[in-house]
Amino acid sequence: MSERSLKRLMVQETGLSFGRWRRQLHLVIALRELASGATVQRVSSDLGYESATAFIVMFKKALGTTPARYFAS
Repeated sequence: MSERSLKRLMVQETGLSFGRWRRQLHLVIALRELASGATVQRVSSDLGYESATAFIVMFKKALGTTPARYFAS
């Protein structure tokens, strides 16, 4: 399958681009791991972010708050 066909199929099946789908998957994994007590540093590293700060920025853009504040509520 060509890259272009895969991109079209991904949008058709999920309604999301691959990049957006991947970010959503990262959020689901991060929420599960953080809720079970994992550190932000470990989760960000496991998900391939270059730094915890980069992960926190992505988290805040997606959910409107930092992981610490999200779980403090």
